[in-house]
Amino acid sequence: MMTTKRIHILTHPLGANYGGIMQAYALQQALRKMGYEPVTLDIPFDRRSPLRRWAKSRLLALKQIPYDQSKRAERIVLQHTSRFVQQHITLSPPLRSATQLREYYHQQPAYAYIVGSDQVWRQEFVPMLDDYFFRFIPETDAVRRIAYAASFGVDPIDIAPERTALYSELLSHFVAISVREHSAVPILEQRFGASAQWVLDPTMLLTREEYIDLFGLREKPSNELFAYMLTDTPHKEELAQQVAESQHTTYQLFSPWRHWTARGESLEECILPPVESWLEGILNAQCVVTDSFHGVAFSLIFGKPFVAIVNNRGGCSRFDSLIKAFGLESQQEGAYELIRSPKRYDIQAIAEQMAQHRADSLDFLQTALI
Repeated sequence: MMTTKRIHILTHPLGANYGGIMQAYALQQALRKMGYEPVTLDIPFDRRSPLRRWAKSRLLALKQIPYDQSKRAERIVLQHTSRFVQQHITLSPPLRSATQLREYYHQQPAYAYIVGSDQVWRQEFVPMLDDYFFRFIPETDAVRRIAYAASFGVDPIDIAPERTALYSELLSHFVAISVREHSAVPILEQRFGASAQWVLDPTMLLTREEYIDLFGLREKPSNELFAYMLTDTPHKEELAQQVAESQHTTYQLFSPWRHWTARGESLEECILPPVESWLEGILNAQCVVTDSFHGVAFSLIFGKPFVAIVNNRGGCSRFDSLIKAFGLESQQEGAYELIRSPKRYDIQAIAEQMAQHRADSLDFLQTALI
């Protein structure tokens, strides 16, 4: 018999993405605090995606690993991030096809389905995109369909025009739609005829104190700058070096993809650090330099000055939303846009703004679930 407390979540496939893992965890934690029983559906990366193919080819080529040993290699490299997911995120059994997803829907009834947040509506990264608009749910079923902080991921969005009519119809059955980027509100209205509300990324639904308490994070303030780079390039390292020199300190580079594909000669040397180490790196840094949305999000959560390096040729909207929400500064630097903390970083003022946005975002979620 179905429990009215069970909620199923479709999110960006969990892998080596620290921010993606944490947004999945935070949304579950927020729902648990409301008295619900969240389950994130374990839908893996589409192995045909360019990102997946590139990462695997780099790992296999650089470490000279035969293709038939690739799964073992991935397990070794991702052991800490996989442990975190298994320990802290409630998952369904692996659902590796649209057929398995439909079977699970009928076998494991839930009160509501939530899609969100990180790039869940990005065609290039997400398998079975139709089902991330809940195509697998029969039209007449009463289950509540909700989008929380859903993100298209790139500008312009990469959803094919021929899918517009289908997704417009599917979105009409949602009881509530919210998005992570302000720019997505008019996109949904103009292209899909759907009304949406802006809300915080799920990671910001939890406070600094909650993160420290939940994971036993160690507070050991460092004079170092923490450089968290999703795509590490010489230019980005130069910018990190310049910021470090301006602060009269050194920097620690934390770059998961570079770590995976370029560090050392053995797989053991390529094992990605624990998620808790990443959180502590931001928590204890003097300053953060990052090209990651979630690097900025946790800088704000932990009250750290930061510089965000954004490729202004695409994918800027998620950073633009932070500028609008928190009154940050922006300037151009060649092919990049640099987003900074205010010159006088008023930690208390940012915390108060975040608390208000958090209250509004949680209110959206609670109302949608009633």
